[in-house]
Amino acid sequence: MNPYSKAEKQFSQNAENYRDSPIFSAGKELEWMKTAAKAKGDEHLLDIGCAAGHTVFSFSDVISKGIGIDVTHKMIEVATALADERQLNHITFEQASADALPFSDASFDLVTCRFAAHHFPHLPAAMSEISRVLKKGGKFLLVDHYAPENQAQDDFINHLNRLRDPSHVRESSLSEWKELFADNHLTKEDIRYWDLHIDYQDWIIRGRTPENVQKEIVAHLHAADDETKQLFQLQFDEHRQPTSFCLKAALLQGIKH
Repeated sequence: MNPYSKAEKQFSQNAENYRDSPIFSAGKELEWMKTAAKAKGDEHLLDIGCAAGHTVFSFSDVISKGIGIDVTHKMIEVATALADERQLNHITFEQASADALPFSDASFDLVTCRFAAHHFPHLPAAMSEISRVLKKGGKFLLVDHYAPENQAQDDFINHLNRLRDPSHVRESSLSEWKELFADNHLTKEDIRYWDLHIDYQDWIIRGRTPENVQKEIVAHLHAADDETKQLFQLQFDEHRQPTSFCLKAALLQGIKH
């Protein structure tokens, strides 16, 4: 079975949501990524798991060439249409997977990956590929939500995300990211941490989560201990239905040495 088939199924039905949702089109982390990149205007950028293209679009005024890749053909269609609409001729998109990048060694100054790595079925292979296509001194900018170091809380948040979205593989812990960066010749810098606030209803609608699974999710949220509820800021209404929570997010930078 194709390890990416779950992601293709999940995101093919949701491409327009990812084009239009403010979480993806206008996140404050886009500016943080640009600031960290310190692009001078002649850089080539690769965005991995590009979805509707918002990350590479945000860099369009500071790079000379941008390529976005995604495993989902429908996402590539949506992103390409947006690039055409905005007349961004130096931005292109193609279907490819993170663990088999169709590019030569040392061909990019910048590689970005925003809220996509937790879907990668072969994260070590993807990290190896990212390092391979980066030039020496080039930067890898990663934005994703991460799991706590506490095993029970790690299990809680990964199970929650997997229930809602079967294409969720794993959000890694910061210690796991540290190891992955070190193993792939990337000097890791932690740029920023923040709480990514999630509106529960919007999250469920975007995930197209079936009703029987929604019941499982509600039960899972109620079963969390007080410390976990506090960590992820779980909020419920007067009918004990979830209204919001947060994910722990980070912007990490790796410089190829």
